[in-house]
Amino acid sequence: MGQLSQKQIEEILAKKPEKRYNYFIKTVCEEEEVWGLADDEGWLLLEDDEDDSEVLAVFPYPEFAEIFRANGGFDEFKVASLDLYEFVDWLDDFEKEKMKVAVFPTPDFQSAVMTPQRLKEDFQTEFDKEIE
Repeated sequence: MGQLSQKQIEEILAKKPEKRYNYFIKTVCEEEEVWGLADDEGWLLLEDDEDDSEVLAVFPYPEFAEIFRANGGFDEFKVASLDLYEFVDWLDDFEKEKMKVAVFPTPDFQSAVMTPQRLKEDFQTEFDKEIE
């Protein structure tokens, strides 16, 4: 995995949530890894203001998870990776539990909150593109 420069990081964080979402899908399909924040209890869950449901915060690269951790004050959490295929399995459970995914939140908590279903479909679309 290539390290991202500070300039690249800033440029990517400046994108609109939808653009960051597309970047996340593409990157994760290439790298086959998803990044998040975890502690001894498990993965960091945020609250969706709209309906108080729990949302899992996920990132395309560890650098972004680290920036979010530092700026969000999640000191007890560590940056951790998850295999993409395992993550896709989790999405099935999330659907049952009515959980959502906060894709790529910025340090000021701007993220694209997506349903597990939508994520799975978009991963599939991206995979199909790569195969052709």
